[in-house]
Amino acid sequence: MLSLTFNFITNEFILNNVRRLRLRWNRSDLEGITEFKQLMDVVHKYEVLAHMKLGEDGIEHLAEIIPEEGGLEKIDHIPTFDVLEIHEKDEETGSYLASVNLTHSIPMMMLDLEKIHLHPPYGLDKDGLELNFTGRSDSMKRLIELFKITMPWDSISIQSVKSNEGDVWRDILTERQIEVLRQAVLLGYYSEERGIKIKDLAESMGMARSTMGGHLKLIEQSVMSKVVDDIG
Repeated sequence: MLSLTFNFITNEFILNNVRRLRLRWNRSDLEGITEFKQLMDVVHKYEVLAHMKLGEDGIEHLAEIIPEEGGLEKIDHIPTFDVLEIHEKDEETGSYLASVNLTHSIPMMMLDLEKIHLHPPYGLDKDGLELNFTGRSDSMKRLIELFKITMPWDSISIQSVKSNEGDVWRDILTERQIEVLRQAVLLGYYSEERGIKIKDLAESMGMARSTMGGHLKLIEQSVMSKVVDDIG
């Protein structure tokens, strides 16, 4: 069944030039991968909110982390994770906003695949791991082949990336970021009087203040970069 699904997927990529790919793994299926097992043993949630720097030295990123207990010391003991700085802690939820450098072999291999973008937010939660990609057909086909061999997925979703102007923001922002932006505008966060605080905005969407702050920061960076590109 996996082989038939794989053949269908690769044919879809060949027929169309650009795709958005979402892969998900159940938590139980990650038990056999050492670094994921080590992370699952010490965190309830690990969500990458934004990439800060990508390179041979690792993937430096901003993350919201909810440890199983205590602080982030146990994460820092995992060889492929290096906690660089803790920015804040939400006392109510026990979540941390931190800068972390990741050198896990799987995401590092993705850096070698040209014309593929790994979209934050993504990460590990109580249900498992979810990753979101956008890329050209040839590179995405190689990515799928890589995962089929090293880390077969539990579920997969493919969407067309349309080039018409009405969809340009969906190519820049993830669905979750669009939901956050809509809520922020609706509740007056960007109004002149600033009708709502980040903490209350976060509560309206059932997330931690640090997570909301990370989402808004990344949204604003993406929107302003697009504006500057359009201005020229």
